[in-house]
Amino acid sequence: MVAWHWWPCHPLQTEFDRLGDYLALMAVRMGARLTYTLDLPPELASVPVPALLLQPLVENSIKHALEPRVEGGSLRVSARQAGLDIVLEVLDSGTGPAGRPPDIENTHGFGLAHVRERLLAAYGTASTMNLIASGPDKTYAYITFPLKP
Repeated sequence: MVAWHWWPCHPLQTEFDRLGDYLALMAVRMGARLTYTLDLPPELASVPVPALLLQPLVENSIKHALEPRVEGGSLRVSARQAGLDIVLEVLDSGTGPAGRPPDIENTHGFGLAHVRERLLAAYGTASTMNLIASGPDKTYAYITFPLKP
């Protein structure tokens, strides 16, 4: 497993606080078209994570899934412990991918590439990132990594 060498880390609470600020701004911009939930259990608040790990996933949900819809949609960001791993999830009710399920390995977006790099630098192959179309109006992104690197 690779240690944190080049990317700054901070507590998961800080990551969620930054997401809260970003989503509050987007709620002003989108009005009633955006609803969101942030769910961080208190026992996971101090878990260290690479900075800006979730932000690109949330931004993609807003830009590609929720903003294009006239009625907007909802977004849920959550963290949970699953055995010895942490699971971070972003679920949106937006437009979903056009015509085919996304393949995270073939997605070359700038933000997703950086998330992959941060995970690899911090956790090596013990981490995963998946992006799943769970229906025409749902996209589910999740990251897993060991609780203790």
